[in-house]
Amino acid sequence: MTSTSPSRRVERKERLRGEILAAASKMFADRGYEAVTLRAIAKEIGYTHAVIYQHFPDKWHILAELSSEVIGLLIQNFDAIAAKHPAPKERLFATSRGLIQFCTAHPQQFRNVFFGPENRNGIRAGQYIDDIGRPLFQRFVQLFFDVARAEGLPSKDDTVVAHTWWYTILGLATLMVIQGVVPDLPDQTLVVEQTIATLWAGVQAVPRLPKSAISKRSSRSIAPKH
Repeated sequence: MTSTSPSRRVERKERLRGEILAAASKMFADRGYEAVTLRAIAKEIGYTHAVIYQHFPDKWHILAELSSEVIGLLIQNFDAIAAKHPAPKERLFATSRGLIQFCTAHPQQFRNVFFGPENRNGIRAGQYIDDIGRPLFQRFVQLFFDVARAEGLPSKDDTVVAHTWWYTILGLATLMVIQGVVPDLPDQTLVVEQTIATLWAGVQAVPRLPKSAISKRSSRSIAPKH
């Protein structure tokens, strides 16, 4: 009688964990998080649901791990692209393209993170995504600051502008994931390039927020005293 070696057991455990994550990822994306059960995931990979509990305490922890993995891949993708472009402006353009390309190339993973449940283990989706995605967004904001200095952009609130750029790029990626290829516009690269060009023209032309966007409280704080 032979026993399984510790290394084999670890390998088998990791392989099963990977199967659970892969099956759950596809099922969450196809059916929606709420419609998928642990029993359904177990059935998909040919095990009883008790096996799932040996790896994850509940469905939420599966989604959390999937989300962290995707954000980690996005960060790796960002860093790899950024390393190829020493000039800040080109780095901004290239990483913006890269974000869209990653999302459209991995729609299943993108849907799991950004189209998941609104309540994520007691935390609103927006806050949860912001928390796990902060390392990526901080890289992007720092890059935008580098671009502003290198290109001599007009004085403005660079954090607000960085958010605007980020949301526009992420919004376009979301639309492309949802909609897929547009029949009358087979080359969506043109849309991506036009979006980036338009954003760049905007940050060069608009030196500051309009006065209507400044709060009354801020206006009072800078009003001259009599």
